[in-house]
Amino acid sequence: MLERRFERDQYRRPVVEDAARASPLEPLQPSRAIPPQAAWIEVARSRDARAIRHQVLTLQSVGIASGILEVSGEQVLVVRDHDARGAAAELERYRGENVGWPPKETYPAPVSQGIHAAIVYGGLLVLLYSFQEAWRFGVDWEGLGRADAAEIRSGEWWRAITALTLHADLAHLAGNVVFGAALGVILAQSIGVGLAWWCVLLAGTLGNYANAWIQDISHRSLGASTAVFGALGVQVAYEYVRRSELGYKPWRRWVPVIMGFGLLAWLGAGGVHVEDPKSLEGLERVDIGAHGLGFAVGGLIGLAVARIPRRELRMSTGRQAILCCAAVAVIVGVWAIAIR
Repeated sequence: MLERRFERDQYRRPVVEDAARASPLEPLQPSRAIPPQAAWIEVARSRDARAIRHQVLTLQSVGIASGILEVSGEQVLVVRDHDARGAAAELERYRGENVGWPPKETYPAPVSQGIHAAIVYGGLLVLLYSFQEAWRFGVDWEGLGRADAAEIRSGEWWRAITALTLHADLAHLAGNVVFGAALGVILAQSIGVGLAWWCVLLAGTLGNYANAWIQDISHRSLGASTAVFGALGVQVAYEYVRRSELGYKPWRRWVPVIMGFGLLAWLGAGGVHVEDPKSLEGLERVDIGAHGLGFAVGGLIGLAVARIPRRELRMSTGRQAILCCAAVAVIVGVWAIAIR
């Protein structure tokens, strides 16, 4: 180690610690006057004052008096010349014992990325919105596909799915595309892209179906919001269980739950409830029932998925792709039923 000597007259106020008197909980104070001719030797320096403080306490624990000087914005740890060798050895031991401490928190590698599936999700919603607006193929897409409580109760269960692909206007569409894609990617990284989008579809479907039985029989709605909040519910529940299994502190386990309910409250006013089945006039921009039910169903699904060992979630790319294609096939199939 390169030694540097500091004379008393070089610095007006050297801070010297006495191991017998200094306490880690009290400000370090000079122990006694140092003779003018006393020499000091640098044994460590850093811009991190906390790191130097820890090294001072290490030297105190073995009875070596030390001082801290500030030189060019750096904290310099010095000891008396006759303690230099012992201090250097003690600090070397301290560094060796604390390699890798404190340990950095490790995060599991993403199960899959999910970017491509999110793009397909957005493209599918945009495509069906264009069909809806233009009455493509002479089909009244909105009339056949919206979540009509009376029709769902009468046996047209497929409306709980087809309604997820319809939107009232571009703003409604854009919101569900952006937030749905983002949550889909996050969930895909947690549980795998194929399973993630099946969970989203299932949460949205069950949420709409339950909403049809809870709401008044005249209730009508459309939009992917129920599925979007379902994705949020799955992620929140899954992350809560994962953190519990990893032994996180209670407050850290509840962070995703608190954030999930915060997002539900903040974004939950973005759905569309159709009052007039023949016109988009008189639309209410809130369908709290569908949003809340989607989130709740997603939470239950997330709790179930969290019980699956993570190694089993890591399916091959081919199997993930098959699951995603199967989810798209379900949507195409229910629309075929609706149009027939």
